[in-house]
Amino acid sequence: MNPLNGLLLVDKPVGMTSHDVVAKVRRILGNRNIGHAGTLDPLASGLLILLIGEGTKVSDYILNGNKSYELKAKLGVTTDSMDITGKVTREAPVNSSLDEIQKAVASLAGVLKLKVPLHSAVKVDGKKLYEYAHKGEQPAEDIVPEREMEFFDVNLIEASKDQVVVRMSCSKGSFIRAWANALGEKLGCGATVEGLRRIESMPFNVSQAITLEDLATRWENREERHGRVIGPAWVPLKDALPFFQPIFIDGYCETLLKNGQISKVVQAQLLQHVSIGSAPPPVRVISRETEDLLAILLAENGQFYKIRRVFLKA
Repeated sequence: MNPLNGLLLVDKPVGMTSHDVVAKVRRILGNRNIGHAGTLDPLASGLLILLIGEGTKVSDYILNGNKSYELKAKLGVTTDSMDITGKVTREAPVNSSLDEIQKAVASLAGVLKLKVPLHSAVKVDGKKLYEYAHKGEQPAEDIVPEREMEFFDVNLIEASKDQVVVRMSCSKGSFIRAWANALGEKLGCGATVEGLRRIESMPFNVSQAITLEDLATRWENREERHGRVIGPAWVPLKDALPFFQPIFIDGYCETLLKNGQISKVVQAQLLQHVSIGSAPPPVRVISRETEDLLAILLAENGQFYKIRRVFLKA
């Protein structure tokens, strides 16, 4: 059985795609069963969450958290991709004062309705927008969808004549490129993403992450084939979903769970999380003996808890 079941927090360097990082980690660890949660463009650096072994089964739950970024936006330039790698569509002088920039940044907090970037995976007429771009096509402007995006904790860190650095958080489905484009429109000079670093993908922070070079060194010098040799960048599967309520079981309860059944003992524990007028929280079931994550239980649509995912023990 593969002992590597969990999450690996990688500090992605600029210039690599998320797929490139996955391919490199597969080679380093000698493990093909690796995916990632939340893509980072080659232009971006920072926290990339890799899913290893049974960890690939928690992808849907990992992607739902808020994310935080540090953005470098170049003022006076607008591109078709809303970042510096795209085709320049407009250049204009930057005449805004620091006070005007600060006010514009502050005004772009909250729920905003913005057009999604053309170079994105959002679908229009069954086709992903980036597929138009790769073929040199341009979808009609009026069919590029707008989306409500939420930005909060938006803070101007520094500003010069043609560049601003902004730190912000956003909800799932929000595009930092769209925010930078909106800033340029508000200032009247245009703006595009020049650099981007993901600082946080809740509940994990880039301070926990490991570089690819350090990962290779630690794994080469390991004394055991287990994720703990990687250090704090390794998140065991039982700790991958800290917002899920933990329930610990053993013995016959484990046997029933493997067969898709919830024992009466476990049902009694689950009832403690059920209260009138509020949705029952998601639950992670952990083996008391081995501390492996055994299952995810969810209570949806007014029904009692049901098994949504079952995991193999290491």
